[in-house]
Amino acid sequence: MKTISFVKGKGSIRHDNRDFIADNVDEDRVNWNRYYVQEQVEDAYRKIFGAAIEEYNAKQKRNDRKIDDYISKIKNSKNNEKIFYENVVQIGKKDDTGVLDPDGNISEEAKTAIEVLDEYVRTFSERNPNLYLFNAVLHLDEATPHLHLDYIPVAHGYKTGLKTRNSLTKALQEMGIAPAASKNDNETMHWQEREREYISELCMERGIEIGVLGESHGGMMLPEYKNAQHKIDEMESRLEILNAEKKELEAEVVSSEEKLEENSEMAVHQNEVLSQIEVEISESQDRLKQYKELADRFTGMYKSVDQEIEKIRQKAKPTGLLQSEPMVKIPKKLFESLLEKYRAASLSEKMTSEYERIIRGLREEIRQLKERVSSVTKIFDKMKKFIMSRNLVLEWENFDKPKSMKELLREKKPISDIKREHESHTVTRKMDRGI
Repeated sequence: MKTISFVKGKGSIRHDNRDFIADNVDEDRVNWNRYYVQEQVEDAYRKIFGAAIEEYNAKQKRNDRKIDDYISKIKNSKNNEKIFYENVVQIGKKDDTGVLDPDGNISEEAKTAIEVLDEYVRTFSERNPNLYLFNAVLHLDEATPHLHLDYIPVAHGYKTGLKTRNSLTKALQEMGIAPAASKNDNETMHWQEREREYISELCMERGIEIGVLGESHGGMMLPEYKNAQHKIDEMESRLEILNAEKKELEAEVVSSEEKLEENSEMAVHQNEVLSQIEVEISESQDRLKQYKELADRFTGMYKSVDQEIEKIRQKAKPTGLLQSEPMVKIPKKLFESLLEKYRAASLSEKMTSEYERIIRGLREEIRQLKERVSSVTKIFDKMKKFIMSRNLVLEWENFDKPKSMKELLREKKPISDIKREHESHTVTRKMDRGI
């Protein structure tokens, strides 16, 4: 059983395209790599946004409002936009999907993983029309086959400013990805989950079993133990990628520092990214430790159970040797004890299965509720903007909390206006209560 890793990359095109070689790269295997797309980011921006920028600039009467360099504008944006995004995609890890076999050739496991990754990258743009893929490389010169995908999000339909822009959130939504329900349940996560499902399908077609949390695959191991082991594999795969990214970035920082005067800005940026990767590695190591501790507790339980089984086996005596199937004879007290334990184990298994079914249903309900909350929040935000833009704050407050007859009289309004206003609110309240 293998894992699918979908990790945010550091975005070093120079390393991806092997313009320089880090310590974790085998130079003898560099020519094994596959380069699907190699386009300069500047050329990609001209192709994607050139027409929109020309149209925008033509409408500007002041030169200081014109966009001369959209990449610099994105770099200095306060909205946390990035010039481009990178994901590293890997199936398995070096222990189960290493590139090389003992004879130094491409392993059979790696060949199958390469087939999946190859089909995935070739269909990427078809599935993701709003993510412009300008650089894509399959690396086979490191421990495990993996893809580096570099893309620019492309969003359309803006009424003011540029009609076509770099916006990951809007680009994903244009592709039908569900809107964010919270900070930890956003469009990027929804998109990555969709991509993982597609990769899982490609794996299944080729006989690669992908572990899924919460699923039980038979045998005597508890689902919780399997989940912990699966999480350990996931964290180890993630750390494998992050540590490789760290080594590559460290090599790039050294390369930049040699030309510090002309590349000081680049060196500062690289050091910032390096710090972020170190934080991610530390957090992943902490999670890995937690899952290993959990797995160790289950391992201790299994050892205890195995000891009990061995005691039962010692008390069982072989009998019926001349029959077609060997049989054993055990004391009646032990037999009753086994039946009782079997009853408890079967009941526990059924309860676990039922709880997992309930949990899946609750998760789906939560997902739907989050979507509804998100939808209502958007409607509320639109209402709020409308009220503010039309200067209707006082009218809204009066509608939401209508004034009493005494308050209306204090305002010295004409009696006819007071009656009309009071009757209007009375009718509205009755409609709200369904009267």
